[in-house]
Amino acid sequence: MAEEYKTYAASEMLTPEGREDLTVGEIEALGTFLAINIIGGPWATLDEWGSGSAMDESNPALENYRNSRLWNPRRHDTTIRGRPKGQYTNIFGETKVSSGSMAGLDLEYLSNIGELPFDIRVQPPSHAMQTTARWMQVTRVKQIWLEALQTFPWGRFFIATRD
Repeated sequence: MAEEYKTYAASEMLTPEGREDLTVGEIEALGTFLAINIIGGPWATLDEWGSGSAMDESNPALENYRNSRLWNPRRHDTTIRGRPKGQYTNIFGETKVSSGSMAGLDLEYLSNIGELPFDIRVQPPSHAMQTTARWMQVTRVKQIWLEALQTFPWGRFFIATRD
């Protein structure tokens, strides 16, 4: 089930980086529930929720991100903007240094008009992981359980006794 979720979610992602940034985590039985963890790193997060002015602001983790040291303090909206002068940590956990020469400027706009020596990539959200979770919950999980019930050799694990 976990591998199927990962494969399907990856197929719905918009970027190769997002597709490669998914891993299967722990699978736990919690009472009557089976918890399957698919872990996405920063690329998967950017693919799922989008980036820059195209990001989906309904992301439940967005407020925490905005209040973290990772968020650009010159970014008052979702538009990608230049950072103030100094050292900072980006979303990938890398330490970078900004000259501060473009602090607060709309880098998306400057990139679009060719005024930057690098490209700013704004990414619309794919919602691939959410879509996959809904599809699996509604359709696929039941099919997988039925297949397991029909094909698993249950007789090897039960012993009939008389009282």
